[in-house]
Amino acid sequence: MPESIMASPSIAIVVAIATSITYVVSVCSHRLFFHPLRSVPGPKLAAMTGWYETYFELLHKGLGGQFTFHIRELHSKYGPIVRISPWEVHIDDPNFFSVLYTNKQGFDKADYLRWRFGAPYAMSSTSDHRLHRMRRASQEPFFAQTKIEQFSPRIWDKADRVCARLAAEYAGRPNKPVVLDKVFASYAADVATLYSFNRDFGFIERPDFDSSFLEAVQNLKILAHPCAQFPWLGRLLYAIPEWVIRILQPSVACVLDFQEDMRKLIRAARRDLGLDFGDAEEKDQKLEDADPEIAQQDQRRTVIHGILQSGLPENELGIENLKDAAINLIGGAVASTQWTLSIAFFHILSNRQIYTTLKEELAQTSLGLAAPDDRILLCQIPDRFPYLMACIEEALRVGCPQTIRSPRIHKTKPIVYGKHVLPPGTHMSMDAWHMHHNEIIFPDSFSFRPERWLPEGGPSTSVEPAAGANGSKLHHMMVPERRPLKHYMVAFGKGTRRCIAETLARAKVAILLVALLTSFEWELYETTEEDMRIVRDLVAPDVSSTSKGVRVLIKCQRV
Repeated sequence: MPESIMASPSIAIVVAIATSITYVVSVCSHRLFFHPLRSVPGPKLAAMTGWYETYFELLHKGLGGQFTFHIRELHSKYGPIVRISPWEVHIDDPNFFSVLYTNKQGFDKADYLRWRFGAPYAMSSTSDHRLHRMRRASQEPFFAQTKIEQFSPRIWDKADRVCARLAAEYAGRPNKPVVLDKVFASYAADVATLYSFNRDFGFIERPDFDSSFLEAVQNLKILAHPCAQFPWLGRLLYAIPEWVIRILQPSVACVLDFQEDMRKLIRAARRDLGLDFGDAEEKDQKLEDADPEIAQQDQRRTVIHGILQSGLPENELGIENLKDAAINLIGGAVASTQWTLSIAFFHILSNRQIYTTLKEELAQTSLGLAAPDDRILLCQIPDRFPYLMACIEEALRVGCPQTIRSPRIHKTKPIVYGKHVLPPGTHMSMDAWHMHHNEIIFPDSFSFRPERWLPEGGPSTSVEPAAGANGSKLHHMMVPERRPLKHYMVAFGKGTRRCIAETLARAKVAILLVALLTSFEWELYETTEEDMRIVRDLVAPDVSSTSKGVRVLIKCQRV
């Protein structure tokens, strides 16, 4: 009888459908009524399936990238903690940020995010906190404050070169606007590659500051959500041979060329140090070409040299591992610096009072095209230009270079939040977007107000208890002491995974702003708030496709 039943296709289909429905109902019932997170408030659909997130990240409004903004709506309805998927909670509590993103505990990162950018061996993609600590330690000395201070004259050189090109090609030409987004991306990429790899790719010298490479790198963020929602897609793309990608997607050929350049730099660094790790190709190369004395010179050392000499195990020093590390450094450096500079320049130029105040502060110096000996030291900028630093801080807050949440997992220890006990393995997330737009900490948070970072503008803040879903106050939201406002600035993250290149990023932004604002008079050209409005979260902020960027006219060059 069983054989005859199964022989009937229609009955087999019915059985399959019934089995599937039973499975789905049982899974959804477990997640709603028996799961350890069942008491955490939130949409029932989100508690039942991860497809809830997938819809907002890939389809909502025809754009995707909307989940971060939707989560804000959920918090307004359900309170400071919301269950946003069967396995993840999101917390909107400014005082919990340093608890979750801490230097003291070992929180892992969600493993499915390894494939988001096609660089699974990069430090930022590392899920295990122990492995991340080891990889970070190999790069951290290279980004020390003293190293960046020593490098700052070369940053000034790049800023001066930008000013020279703008003076020669754009200054005093009322019908020739310059797209600052391209200028900033070229500058950021040149400084990043020069600092990290001692290699000048000359992006600043490209006609009209156009670069197919930089455009391709920034367009890769379009794949971020699909690869996060479907990790198999990231693995597949990573495994596809490069020659196939060149045929299917010629526009990314320049990115592949850059990756090959990184591989060559890695091989050169190995030869410099006289190292060989068994790679067949490297065995054929003559180690007598290595020059250890030159390799030890600071001007020749790169971040790759530092990693190779850091004591990492051999399996961490493969060419692909190091290539991912290199790509990670460049990708993050370009996008965040470009966006921060764009936000800063737009708001400075669109508000006459801010522009005038800043110009008056900078008038005490004339650094735009100054001789090297006349340049201000990097360490002197914060003290000499407090309003400039306030503008940069506000640009980082409003711009929010990384809008996406960053889930953390404690594999062995439950985490207590209010009345909720979050079991080991729970994905817990927060993000800079919610932090920087908390209206209690940053009143009128979507407005650009540099004065909030000045001592007279209020150097510290108190946070009132946040209302729960039933209107009650959560005791742990109370701040017993006033904290500096910078405690709530998380543009570079916090804890063990805080951006390793924060000091370099701040130096790039400060130096170029000083150079540009002391060299020229500026005027926005057909650029409005709408051009800068963030319409979706692609890990980094993304504006409308109709935006032409920050376009400006250089009215004249200051003498």
